[in-house]
This record gives sequence, structure tokens and C-alpha cells, in this order.
Amino acid sequence: MSDAWVFSGDERLHLPQVDHFEPPARTVAPQAIDWGVACAAAEPLRTPRLAVLARGAATVAIAVPDASRPCPTPDILLPLLNELNAGGVPDTGVVVVVGCGLHRATTRAEKVALVGEQAAARVEVVDAQGQEQESVDLGSTASGAPIVLNRRVAEADRVVTVGVVEPHLYAGFSGGVKGVAIGCAGEATIAWTHRPAFIDEAGVTLGRLDGNPFQQTLRDVAARTTLSYAVNVVINERGQAVAVLAGDPVTVHASLAAAHRAAWLRPVDGPFDVVVAGIHSPKDQSLYQASRAATYMALCDQPALAMGGLILLAAGVPTGAGDGPGERNFAAVLGSASPDEVIARGLAEPLGPGGQRAYVMAKVLRGYRVGVLGAHDQSFLSPLGIAAYESVQDALVDARRQLRREPRVLAVADAMNTVVHQR
Repeated sequence: MSDAWVFSGDERLHLPQVDHFEPPARTVAPQAIDWGVACAAAEPLRTPRLAVLARGAATVAIAVPDASRPCPTPDILLPLLNELNAGGVPDTGVVVVVGCGLHRATTRAEKVALVGEQAAARVEVVDAQGQEQESVDLGSTASGAPIVLNRRVAEADRVVTVGVVEPHLYAGFSGGVKGVAIGCAGEATIAWTHRPAFIDEAGVTLGRLDGNPFQQTLRDVAARTTLSYAVNVVINERGQAVAVLAGDPVTVHASLAAAHRAAWLRPVDGPFDVVVAGIHSPKDQSLYQASRAATYMALCDQPALAMGGLILLAAGVPTGAGDGPGERNFAAVLGSASPDEVIARGLAEPLGPGGQRAYVMAKVLRGYRVGVLGAHDQSFLSPLGIAAYESVQDALVDARRQLRREPRVLAVADAMNTVVHQR
């Protein structure tokens, strides 16, 4: 044991004398990210370079993440636009599509911040928001998933995706085709892929790509588009890109996941009674996003937390549950009944946008306790079955009272990118 720290948004919260995991020491290459993207683009994986792929295309859609994932999108877009120009596609033929999924749509100022002023001045930037967009029905996958996608993406002569690879509870790892198959999908596709009965299927597991029905469905959805090129990055705890690859979306995705898997999935000598989960910005802004750390902790194979233990989320959650339709419905569903009742309802009927997060949080709350540290507004937490604590010491006092002994505490500095499990 030693002194430790965890993220709480952009700040660091210090804890005395606890077991801890700090983020892996991943340094940034001395070259700028745009230079790294240009190098990756010059030698793409399992595909010709983008300038060659773009030849003959009149329209190209580039799907990029919304603000829920930190991504150096402005530095990635400029080399991509130059590649497309070299392939004969003018800026007027390019649209950048912000993949909102069922998160809220973005304002004009947010779009400029996401893509950068230079890209925003060169090309059109639009939202793909599952409930508000103009969608196209492209049929269904072999497994029955409806393929409903943003029209600008579905009709583009060529589709490119930009994404961040990191652990994901259902897809195994985010990135790859997900920015198109979910980020740019209509509500029907998102609802089908996120329904509790599907995310409970064997193989739908954090850290698994092959043999994962969720990931395979995303690939099947994306296969109905002209998606053939991706730029994916791995981000460190400071929001800096430490790795970048370009080329075939599936190959790029799998390569980065394999290279960084050991840094993300960390064995530990458990079990622990309390895990203090550091949540970095922007994931600390809403409970919907911050709660991912709790699900990673509790629903991974061989959790490091003892049954009944406390997961303490170090996140101020200034937007409460979140301000998108999925986030609001998540809170409404989770607060509507006991965890067992939410689980039963989820298996019997649709839970609506964001309902899958209520379902998995109900599974967490059935076996563990969850608390939020330093919430800006504590009033919304109690109806959700989640405790509010002013300080770590307050939480430890509560744990001692519950256990009638000194709790064993683990601090995970970046619980979004460090998934701890028992050896």
C-alpha cells in the first residue's frame, strides 16, 4: 500500500495508504498526431491508401465521435481531407457526420469544437442523431437486426470512420465499425442491438471481439454501407493519442485492441471491499457515462470487488444523469423499481433509449453498492439506489459500519481504461 490518486474529472483526488492502479505509462510519440495520421495513412492496413479508394467517388461521409469520447478529431480530419482531395474528391463532396447515437444532438459551436475550425470551414458538418435524423432502412442482418442508418452515411459513395479504441462492455472494445453502426444508426438499430436479451448473450463480453455477437452484428450493419477505411486512436489518461492506425476498419480495430489489451485489463489480488474508481473528463459529466466504470468493475469476469462491496465513482456528474434522451430514460427506468424488477422488466419488454444502461446498472446494484463522490446535485441519486458521499473518508466510515472492520480499499486512477479483475 502507498499514497495514491484517482481522476475526478480534470482534477486528481489523492488517497492515503491504499492499494492502487495508476494508468499504464504510455508516452506520446514526439511527432504531432497529424504527422502520425499521415504516416498511418501512407501505409494503411489491408487496404489501399484513402486517395486510391476515393477515386471516382462524388460523395464521402466521415463519421466522427461526439463529445462523450475524447478524440483528437481536428488533427485527424485535416490529413484525411487532403487524402480525399488527392483522390479527386473536393471539399464540397465531403460531409463530416457526428455520431451521436441516442445522445443529444450538438450545437453549431460544439460541432466546430469537435472537428476544429479549419475542417469546419472546409466541409459540411452534420449530426447523426437516431431519433432526429433522416434515416434510410437498409433491411436487416442475418440475425434479424434492423439496419437503419443516417441517410448521408447510407447514400455516400465512400464512408470513412474515425474512432477511439478502449474497453466496451458489449462490443468488447469501442472503435472499428461502431462509429457508423451505432453512432450513425437510427433508433431501431440501437434498440435492437442494446436490448437486454441480446447483451446477455454468450460472448457479449468486455474485452472480446471474436465470437462476440454484438460486435459481429455491428460489422454486419456496417457492411451494408460503403465503409472501407478507418482511423482509430488509443488515448492516454491525459487525452493524448498514444497510438494511431489507419486502413481496413476491422483490422485496425483488432490490431489496436490486441496491442493495448494488457494495459487495459489488469489482474489484481482481490477481493476488495471498496474500489475508488477514477473518472476522467468528459466521462465525469453525467452518471450515464460515469456508471460505465461500475459496470466494468462488477460485470467483468471474476470481479475484484467482494459481493456487497462499494464502487465509489469519483465524478461530479454536473449534468446529473445526462441531458440526452437516452440518458434521461436511463434514470427514469433505473429509478422506477427495484434492481430485480428492472432486470425482469428488461427481459420482458423494451426499455427504450438508454434502457440497456439501466438494465446493466440494475445488475450491478443487485450484487454491489454504488456511490458517487462529490456530486454537484445529490438529490437525483437516492431514487436510483445510488449513495452520495462528500468525501472518501465519509464513504470509508460507511464501509466500516457495514463491515464492522477496516475495509480493504483499491484505488483505480482511470477506471474507464483500467478494468481490474481477480487473478
